Amino acid sequence: MSKAPRPDPSVLLAEDDPGRRLDQSLVRSLHALLSEASVSRAASRLGIAQPAMSRHLKALRELTGDELLVRVGNRMVLTQRAESLLTPARRILADLSMLTAEAVDFDPAQLRQSFRLATYDFLPRPFFADLTRRMSQAAPDCDMVIRGLGTRFEHYRQLADGEIDMVITLWPELPAHLRATNLLTDGLVCVMRQGHPLMAQPLTLEAYRRASHLSSLEHVPGQGAILDAQLADLGLAVHTAVRTQFLGMAPSILAATDLLFTTGRLLAEDMAKQAPLAIVAFPGPVKPFRYKLVWHERTHKNRAMAWFRGELVEAARTLARRGQAA
Repeated sequence: MSKAPRPDPSVLLAEDDPGRRLDQSLVRSLHALLSEASVSRAASRLGIAQPAMSRHLKALRELTGDELLVRVGNRMVLTQRAESLLTPARRILADLSMLTAEAVDFDPAQLRQSFRLATYDFLPRPFFADLTRRMSQAAPDCDMVIRGLGTRFEHYRQLADGEIDMVITLWPELPAHLRATNLLTDGLVCVMRQGHPLMAQPLTLEAYRRASHLSSLEHVPGQGAILDAQLADLGLAVHTAVRTQFLGMAPSILAATDLLFTTGRLLAEDMAKQAPLAIVAFPGPVKPFRYKLVWHERTHKNRAMAWFRGELVEAARTLARRGQAA
């Protein structure tokens, strides 16, 4: 006689005991516990008392047959089983949110939700400041996580698995299951220190090619950054002296060296407020940066996510208007 198949470890429902079924509050507690790896922080995140969260953890341990959180030294860590349950728990919550989104009047002030955005750090500081201001005023009980992009294939997977909610990207190719809207268009310029030798005359492509450059790290391994593809179309290969994912250090580096940095005008103008830098036109025909806001089809009709998308679009429009006025 063949053995019965082993149950999938992501299935959390104890069907043999209706009294021990996993309800929505336990799913939320599970997600909070796995995300925070702390009973007290999980309780604070959901706005419930710590003893209640401890009871939820006990019930979850019985349901899953696993400790989920174990103490190692002076901290709690997730078990291997717990790590495998984080993505299913996140998906369940996302699906529950979509099922109930249309059932009640939507009010961002009543939301208690975490929004997770993956983006580049070469959008200027005022964009993120305005977005944060909008969020804190309209939805004070929500929080926002802003993280960097992995490879484009990685963040496509992260969108599908619910690890992130939205992506701001420059790459034009998108799978069919993703939705997108144009967020911002930003022309390319060169940034250099005041008094740079190349400021003595109009910048040419040959002078640009001979210069040493500062650049962001490649965004797709083996393919380089978006700018690298643009330069290749012009038949240009430049010497990049410094590549960094920490563009907050770029103004100081540029002010102290003869490196050039090519970026969008909005970020260049923000950098020029931080250090004595000059902005000159890019010396050739290149396409502007076209930022897209991308999200997964499964969250398209979720009202909270639609509201967050609207706040992102408005922050981008505000930034563009400021740039036009300047």
